[in-house]
Amino acid sequence: MTIKTILTFVDLPCDICGSEKSVELLPMYGTAYHECQQCGLIYLRPMIDNTAELNEVFYTREIDKYVKKIKSKKKRYHRKLQQFNEFRQTGRLLEIGCNTGALLSVASDIGWDAKGVDLSTTASAFAREEMKLDVFTGTVEEAGYPDDFFDVIYTNATLEHIKHPLSLLRESLRILRPGGVFYADTVNWDSYTRRLLGVGWRLLDPRDHVHLFTPENVKSLSQYTGFEHLKTWTTGFRAEPNANEAERIHKVAFYWRWLKGPISLLTRFTKKGDSIEFLLQKPEAD
Repeated sequence: MTIKTILTFVDLPCDICGSEKSVELLPMYGTAYHECQQCGLIYLRPMIDNTAELNEVFYTREIDKYVKKIKSKKKRYHRKLQQFNEFRQTGRLLEIGCNTGALLSVASDIGWDAKGVDLSTTASAFAREEMKLDVFTGTVEEAGYPDDFFDVIYTNATLEHIKHPLSLLRESLRILRPGGVFYADTVNWDSYTRRLLGVGWRLLDPRDHVHLFTPENVKSLSQYTGFEHLKTWTTGFRAEPNANEAERIHKVAFYWRWLKGPISLLTRFTKKGDSIEFLLQKPEAD
């Protein structure tokens, strides 16, 4: 990820539990990933302060790439949405970090009353104007949806970008109906890929990913936010660095390519895949 914007930093405690106690895990780009000693959240310390500006630069530059993927991902998103059928009551679904609206478009096609929010003015404008979707530019907190409104809140490749995930999750809890679910697909720090590639893994980039998750800290996340934890699962393993910069930094033995398939299968049982998915539920009303 090449960004010329100057980074600015601010020292913050753990966003989930508020603890100041952390252990440095990996220094990068003038900051470092830390682990909270109380709840296990992986976060930047010091935190990059201008994350919204960085994301706007990135998604504006990459908008054409995301537009091209809209049609190619339709089948995948259709399969993805099937897992939420059992939670469908109001028929309302919200995607936080909806980008150009690829998933929302599929959700609308199969009968969901689909809405989205996204911080990127470029991406959200495309979703509204070209895809004709109901998308708000800004944060979910700023959108001001009613209490107990949605059956499902969906996030994909979003939580790792958010400076204040606690606020996002608490707002999600408020606007979900009792029994509604929050789904996230994000970056798993506790993965075989991270152990193998280290700084050569493209998802370890503090200019882009400011919070990282594990199967254990997901459980802490649910406790601190008032959600019930339903399940966590992981998928994926990478055997090679992704970027040219990373290839110069980190080389891996050739035989890891041969092991990619078996290890990818193994991650489904060990929960050490590079993508972590979890499902949280708003408690039913008494």
